[in-house]
Amino acid sequence: MADRRRNLKPPREAVPLQAVLAAVMKRLGLEDQHWLTVLAQEWPSIAGKAVAAHSRPGRVNDRHLVVFVDSSTWLNELSRYGKGRLLRNLQERLGPDRIASVSFRLDPDAGGRAP
Repeated sequence: MADRRRNLKPPREAVPLQAVLAAVMKRLGLEDQHWLTVLAQEWPSIAGKAVAAHSRPGRVNDRHLVVFVDSSTWLNELSRYGKGRLLRNLQERLGPDRIASVSFRLDPDAGGRAP
């Protein structure tokens, strides 16, 4: 019995579950999907309540975020005046190497989406 105890390795330090999940998602090629889930949860605080009421993170591909908006008015407004601020907020919250660019598209599900 004492022999077994001598051969045991000390336990590793605890790792946050979110870090483990992110590593597994990356290994499975689902890292962008993981970050999209994180974005959806934090969207009102990142985009602001007014913008979040009319938009949602749509997809992330190679550090590019497509934001879906519910009307052409919001599409125009955010494309012209909101892109820089939103990108800065994203990079401050997630880190500058997570999201490099943002574009806006009309939401294909806007008719059935509650704000």
